Amino acid sequence: MERRGLEHIELRMSQSPPSVNRRQFLQATIASTTVLGTISTATASQSHGPSQYSLEQDGKCIPIEPLSKELPVEKFYDFRTPFTHPSSFRYASFGTTNLQRKNTSILFLYQGPKGLSLVAVHDKKGVGSGGAVTFRITNLPADGEIAVKDDKYPLQTNYDQWDLSKYRNSDGKKVATLEASWAHGKKRTDGMAYRGLGDDFEFTINPEFNQKAVLSNDTHGEIKRWEVLSGDINNPTRTKLNMNKPVTISSKSCQPKTTTRQTTRTTKTTKTTQTKTSSNTATTTVKQATKSTNDKQSVLGQIWNDFSSVLHSIESFFTSLF
Repeated sequence: MERRGLEHIELRMSQSPPSVNRRQFLQATIASTTVLGTISTATASQSHGPSQYSLEQDGKCIPIEPLSKELPVEKFYDFRTPFTHPSSFRYASFGTTNLQRKNTSILFLYQGPKGLSLVAVHDKKGVGSGGAVTFRITNLPADGEIAVKDDKYPLQTNYDQWDLSKYRNSDGKKVATLEASWAHGKKRTDGMAYRGLGDDFEFTINPEFNQKAVLSNDTHGEIKRWEVLSGDINNPTRTKLNMNKPVTISSKSCQPKTTTRQTTRTTKTTKTTQTKTSSNTATTTVKQATKSTNDKQSVLGQIWNDFSSVLHSIESFFTSLF
């Protein structure tokens, strides 16, 4: 290294560093935080896709998100009888009280620490009229299990019926069929939880309510509404279902439907007019595509300019330090 260069370095090191400008530091920090936050928000927005799960009924697809909590589904459901601990003579679900509705059957997916479950609760504890329900559920994952049986207690007043069978379908896949029939009195609940749905499933529930249910003669109450719940466990979205139609729940999201628009042409249209129309359509399409591309480039350019500005501010700040 030349002597002149060394003298230059020694001179700069011998000088006292300038005092830190607090305003410059805060401005650089705030600017970098703002731009980085903008970039993170844009990335999150781009990665947010449609709901992973769906429910289909009568040709309509409903996106659904599992309700979740850090409790196994049996602890979350919290079914109590005189034979459980804690105990109760309500014979009802205590853990889902805030989700229950009077004379209403609710259905939802539940994500807990032991996996994904299908949960159903009929009626509302303390105020419901009672009722009878039968679910015939086909094509369930065979590796699953009935984690909650509401009711399950050793008395003759327990009329509920449960039939779970596992077999291989025509494709050789091992699946399960569950038929559950409930009858409950007023101010009580009935229901179930089937845990172990996994990541790939598509099962169908064929419902029968009230007089159509197997145990309709064992209760005087009536279920008047059927709902599927989705999202926030404390304030879920509720969608009314048809009580007389089957539903299919799957791990596939709802697919957008393609609508074909039919255009009627008059036979008197000349060839010249058709050519002109086609040309105008093509021109419009190109302009729209160009505008879309320019819009995307504009957004990316703005992000890059903001980011460059932050880098310049940081560079200027550290330069002032030395």
